[in-house]
Amino acid sequence: MDEPTPAEGWPEGPLTEDEARDLLGGTDLTADPVVAVHVFDGGGEGAREALLDEGDPDDAVIDLVLETGRGYRMFSYTYGREGLGWQDYGTEPADSETMAGTLASYRLLAGETGLDR
Repeated sequence: MDEPTPAEGWPEGPLTEDEARDLLGGTDLTADPVVAVHVFDGGGEGAREALLDEGDPDDAVIDLVLETGRGYRMFSYTYGREGLGWQDYGTEPADSETMAGTLASYRLLAGETGLDR
């Protein structure tokens, strides 16, 4: 996985689950259709409290992976080089064993994954 860079075109705050679901069918930065949206619910309350404000949604999504037919694109709402915001971790190929292991701890929010679960 690449070093994170600020994600271009993403909102300033965390997404709601509905907003994350809406990414299904769109395209990632390589113009591939998104076939599944995976979200990470873990990380502990301490991590969420450090990133989220009172005005953020109760169902705030702060870590997600967009799955396409060619790969997995990971994004996280966290502190990066330019402060708090969405970070882009790049793309892992569809046959990535590393990403398959990572996604074992994620929840499939929308779509149909190519992974065996």
